[in-house]
Amino acid sequence: MSKNKKLVPKRRFKEFQNSDAWEQRELGEVGQINTGNTPPTSNSQNYEDDGLLWVTPTDIDGNIIRTTAKKLSKLGIKKARVVPKGSILATCIASIGKNALILEDSAFNQQINSLSPNENNDSYFLLTQSELWSKKMQSIAASGTMQIINKTEFSKLSFYFPVLTEQKHIGEFFSSLDQTITFQQQKLEKLQNIKKAYLNEMFI
Repeated sequence: MSKNKKLVPKRRFKEFQNSDAWEQRELGEVGQINTGNTPPTSNSQNYEDDGLLWVTPTDIDGNIIRTTAKKLSKLGIKKARVVPKGSILATCIASIGKNALILEDSAFNQQINSLSPNENNDSYFLLTQSELWSKKMQSIAASGTMQIINKTEFSKLSFYFPVLTEQKHIGEFFSSLDQTITFQQQKLEKLQNIKKAYLNEMFI
């Protein structure tokens, strides 16, 4: 552990109020960091409609990656960097700080770094915490001449972490909130479409 500073958060679930303090760690200590790549697009055989998800920044438009514009064939997979489900993807070039969780093994391009958590860390906790990653990455990038956070800089970003049981509890809590938000957004979109339909039919 590169840091030994400890902290107790302002708000904590009751069952963890007397638990150990959170400990500061670098992202490189909580999982495996990888930078993506792009199998040559000049060879169409690297891609197919029903292949492995291949994520680019434009595919990240929410917390969860469910599909991608391009997918890799078996040939393309051999030339890609594939990470396991449960990994967090973070854009680190240009549009810095767009983060998402993958629910299946996936590959991604060189504008994205991934964190594949080890057995002592929870994926959804890390996804929720990644909003803090974004702020720090954007601050670092703004101070440089290029809008980029390289793999080494990403690995050295440090944050506070509780033990796995508390991480899981926090992850489940925010997962439930995110699901509720998504459901309400879908209801809103449906109502907006109904309103548009009535406007078109009831006004000349």
